[in-house]
Amino acid sequence: MILDHHNGLLLMRNDHLGERRLRSDDCYKLIYSPYGKGTYQMKRQDLAINKDEFIIVNPNEEHKQLQISKEKFLVELDQSLLSNIAIEIDVSLTDPEFALFSFKHPQITKWVGFLREFMLFNQDASEKSQQLFIENALTQLVILMLQYGPGSHLKELPTFQANDELHKVINALKDSYDDDWTLDEMAMQSGLSKYQFAHLFKQTTGLSPYSWLQIYRLIRSQELLTRTTSSILEIALQVGFKNVGAYNQLFKKVYGKTPTAFRMFHDGNK
Repeated sequence: MILDHHNGLLLMRNDHLGERRLRSDDCYKLIYSPYGKGTYQMKRQDLAINKDEFIIVNPNEEHKQLQISKEKFLVELDQSLLSNIAIEIDVSLTDPEFALFSFKHPQITKWVGFLREFMLFNQDASEKSQQLFIENALTQLVILMLQYGPGSHLKELPTFQANDELHKVINALKDSYDDDWTLDEMAMQSGLSKYQFAHLFKQTTGLSPYSWLQIYRLIRSQELLTRTTSSILEIALQVGFKNVGAYNQLFKKVYGKTPTAFRMFHDGNK
């Protein structure tokens, strides 16, 4: 099922077909998994998204669907819509680059759930009512993406209200993200066993505890790249990476460019 609009489209499909070749489009895409695992190939990495997780694909990012479980939910968004709304709500960057990794956030989950119900139970609605609904829904999604979609426009990873055990750990990680944390130390903060903690963290955020911490460090490094003249090595060590090689590798995996290229791009757009 497809609902089309000049600002984008909503697509909900139940086939399991993969795509033959990499494709790129001049729009932002939110790909969401309502039921189970979906796997996607990008030039820089392959990605898997599990139930209630999403990825945001930037314009002209080459990608290919390898497989999905039961249903694919996709939203395409015109670049100008996202830029215009970013200006209206005073986002620091009007053309943000979203970080490429699977993530999870309850506000995005609620929005997708509402849209899926509309698409399933309002197929006979008039075209005018559908168009008005889609226009408002796409605007809502852009605001949610700018607030909760990790990327170059944010200073840290979006968080949300979690249970007491996770809330305590996430606050501790944010306060001391440059420390050399171990999984045992994280679990101790939560009061749970190491296995219970790791499972709960992944189930809640879509990331393992260590992956969350590394991504958080990377996001925090963005402001240092764009607002200081510190060297890449200094920045990597300052935010908690053990060596500049690990920092460069993760940065390129998430953004498709090195920290140096990221800095030059944003210097050129000031």
